[in-house]
Amino acid sequence: MIANKMREYNYYTLGEDDSYGQPQESLIPGGKVKMSINLSSQATNSNILYADCEYLGLTHNANVDDTYIIEYGNERLKVKYINPHTRYIQVFMSRM
Repeated sequence: MIANKMREYNYYTLGEDDSYGQPQESLIPGGKVKMSINLSSQATNSNILYADCEYLGLTHNANVDDTYIIEYGNERLKVKYINPHTRYIQVFMSRM
């Protein structure tokens, strides 16, 4: 069931810091990641790691980390937290 919802999405990465010390987003996609993205229907505000995460992604790609920005339609989703200890890697994301 999850595999049927998997799509390929462009991803961008955060790179060098700018003059203010903030990491800069790359201008060209770093590649594609195959992921199933769903709007989270549960409130996870009790844990600070998930406080502002609205989207949950599932993937087999072990390279996904918190420097990734996923292009999801007209929105960009910043990867906030990864849970790699399941069959699918859980990726918690928030809107930028």
